[in-house]
Amino acid sequence: MKKSVKILSALLCGALLLSGCSGGGDKPTQTDSDKENTETIGTFITRVEGDPSSFNPDMKSDDYLWPMAQNLFNRLYKLAPGDVPIPDLATSYEWSDDNMTLTFHLRDGVKWHDGEPLTSKDVKWTYDTIIENKWSKSDTFVNVDTIEAPDDLTVVFNMKNPDAGLVPLLAWYATFILPEHIWNDPAYPDFARNPAMQKPIGSGPFKFVEYKSGQSVTLERNEDYFGGAPEIERLVFQIIPDANTAVEAFKNGEIDYLTSLPTANLHDFDNDPNYEVFSFLSINRTYLTFNMEKEPFNNPKLRQAVAYAIDRQAIVDRMGNGVSALPEYFVSPLFKDYLNDNYKLPERDIEKAQALMEECGLKKNADGYYLTVTLDAFESGNFKDVAAIVQSSLKEAGIKVDLNMMEYAAWGDQVKEGRNFNMTMLAGYQGPDISGIYMRVGKTGSNNFTGYSSDAMEAALEKGAQNSDPAIRKEAYDEVQRLMSEDMPIVLLLDNGQVIPVKAKFDGTPYQVPDKAATNEFTYVTLKK
Repeated sequence: MKKSVKILSALLCGALLLSGCSGGGDKPTQTDSDKENTETIGTFITRVEGDPSSFNPDMKSDDYLWPMAQNLFNRLYKLAPGDVPIPDLATSYEWSDDNMTLTFHLRDGVKWHDGEPLTSKDVKWTYDTIIENKWSKSDTFVNVDTIEAPDDLTVVFNMKNPDAGLVPLLAWYATFILPEHIWNDPAYPDFARNPAMQKPIGSGPFKFVEYKSGQSVTLERNEDYFGGAPEIERLVFQIIPDANTAVEAFKNGEIDYLTSLPTANLHDFDNDPNYEVFSFLSINRTYLTFNMEKEPFNNPKLRQAVAYAIDRQAIVDRMGNGVSALPEYFVSPLFKDYLNDNYKLPERDIEKAQALMEECGLKKNADGYYLTVTLDAFESGNFKDVAAIVQSSLKEAGIKVDLNMMEYAAWGDQVKEGRNFNMTMLAGYQGPDISGIYMRVGKTGSNNFTGYSSDAMEAALEKGAQNSDPAIRKEAYDEVQRLMSEDMPIVLLLDNGQVIPVKAKFDGTPYQVPDKAATNEFTYVTLKK
């Protein structure tokens, strides 16, 4: 059975403004638990592409830790399939009439994995630490002035400015609540040396057991979880870098759950009664970006030339397989109420690209090239194939591109931290609220390491984030799209779709219970009776 899941982030604004058994679940076992005579799942195995860099889910971006973190830790609200924030540690929240105070009400009786109580003080300490140390998503708190914990079950945000996207962003990435008694330890003033970097203590549905580098991370169910102990006894994240190997392991029953399929395999499970298939377009977008702090790409006309030269349709034809789509707008097409047809990505035009390069003062050399640049990118998913099409497209326009594909860690050191690059390629989430575009083009955005800086853009982004009136927000993001079309800080290459095949014997996987689970959370997985 195939299900199409429509991601409705655009609607969020109005609503939220201010190693185990082979085959894992094939062999259910009986164990002592709160639920008498309840059949449980012995071992459930899923796949990650690589090793987590640590087990601190907030310190820096780590996509390999991301699915594990959703099972080890909690957030105030968590982001469910459909990009909808739903309650997690908090049961509710409310904004003050002037939208300058945001109050969360926490669950009572929540415990850390070591038995200590989780209180509002942990929440305040976590967020204050993220802000003070400029951890991964410190930009989430750009409009937050102070955070208070007036009692154990209440957290209050005092705002510098209203922020319509704050709750969705708190539900998303790198905002997991950490135990202050573990991390605020005088014996480890350097967070990187804290033992919890490798042996985490969380509050989530599963507890850490062991990490085997290059092999797996194993968790066990938390019998005291506030949402009830999961039926899965052991949750294993098997490290399988090669996507084709992962698909074969999934088909052979060696792993139970798979969220990343190669393009060629996107339709392998269609109309197969042994699987329930969830297919959808997401807010995740692949794009090309530039080092705008130095020549040659400090000139917006040259960036526009690249946009005209790239054959984006060829990328979709090669990589889309009926799931991903051709990007037309500078914001995700899922934000339907904000799309502006006056500011769209340009259709391919080699002559226009060359004319723009000549306006930049460039002339063809004896080999027929206006310039030679390097595209530094990391090996991930379809990046290598996409980069090859970019290289071929730009060659036709007279730009010679040398490809440098590297490991993610090396890319991070050279490109993201070292700022030593001409062009690079990224894929990433641009939500859950439309204000999430700030992370890519805002001056202090967590993924703006390119040197792009525009006072006009900053003003438009602030206007969009700080207003809840849909008409005012529309004006603001119209301006954002206009400026992106002129400045071209990023060139969109692909609106990424996703296919998740779920084995028919399972129920309660995230896309089956989007009203209860986060996107990679396995609290509710059961065997169908």
